[in-house]
Formats: sequence, structure tokens, C-alpha cells
Amino acid sequence: MYFQRIAITLIAAVMTLVLFVQGRHAGNDSGLAALSAERSGSIVVQVSGDVAHPGIYRICGKKMTIDAIFMAVPLCAASLVPSDDLLSKPLQTGDAVHLMCKARENKALISTTSMKTSQLLTLGLPLDLNTMSQADFELLPGIGPALAYRIVGFRQKNGDTLAFDDLLQVDGIGEKKLKQLYPYFNHSISK
Repeated sequence: MYFQRIAITLIAAVMTLVLFVQGRHAGNDSGLAALSAERSGSIVVQVSGDVAHPGIYRICGKKMTIDAIFMAVPLCAASLVPSDDLLSKPLQTGDAVHLMCKARENKALISTTSMKTSQLLTLGLPLDLNTMSQADFELLPGIGPALAYRIVGFRQKNGDTLAFDDLLQVDGIGEKKLKQLYPYFNHSISK
């Protein structure tokens, strides 16, 4: 009995090692995260609130808020009016849509915000340099509290809008650090 347990444990360990080695592909890193928005024509949004299936959705094409809500199956579909300005708002990668059903008024309340920086980082989605807080900058590799403070201060002094290359003007960011930060940001943002 004792030897059977040892044998089973050894077999399980060997099989785990074999599967681990076979699962690794040397040099074939695509650079894409699980839900990165690099597929042309698609966006990644979060839907939460009074929906049957809250979560992160990849939406192909130019979709509106109502399309994302219906993908998540709203619990108050009858009270959604497609002509509502917010429902017909085009979505962008990183948007977070929240639906709240008001039963007494038979009304749906919808809000849109941005996903948290930590979520965007986890999903491999681009960050918006102009909406990040000091704490958000501290989540990035090579940026500590002091540098994050200087970045936010520099942005505030320059009208709260920066292009990515403007980071070179922040004390403590040179070409090397800028190159290190490049993959994390949405580069379509300009002054």
C-alpha cells in the first residue's frame, strides 16, 4: 500500500513534468495577451450590473453601448430604448459599461467609465496616459512613487494632456525608460 502511493506520486510528478515541458514553446512568444485589442477591427469592453453574464467582451466592428449590453443579456431588456444617446454611443477598447435596472420606474440606468488600469494591464490592453493617476503609474515596471508623482505633476502643468513622447521631458525618463514603457500605452493619443 505504501509503495503504491509512492509509485502513483512519482508517476504523477513525471507526467506533470512532461506536460510542462511540452507546453513550453521556446521563442514563439506572440507578444499578445489573452484579450489584447490587436485584432483589427475589434474592441474589448467590460459589462457589469444587471446582466445575466457580466464580464469582459471582445466586440468586432464598430459597436455601440447597446450591443455590448445585449451580449451580456440585460435583465431589463424591455426598458432599453435604442434611441437613448448613451445606448448609441460608440465604444472603445477599455470602456466599462454598467447597467442598473430600476423596477419601479421600469427604467434602465446606464453608465460608462474606463476599466481600471490594473485590469487593462492584466488584459494587455493599452493605457491612456492622460487619465492615469499617480497610483496607476506606479503599477508600471520601473516607475516608483517619486517618478509617478513627477509624471502627474508634469501632465498637470501642461494642460492635463500629454503625447507619449512628452514623457521624455519628465525628469527621470530617458530614451531607455521610454522604450520600456512603449508597449503599455495607446499611441493614438496626441495633443
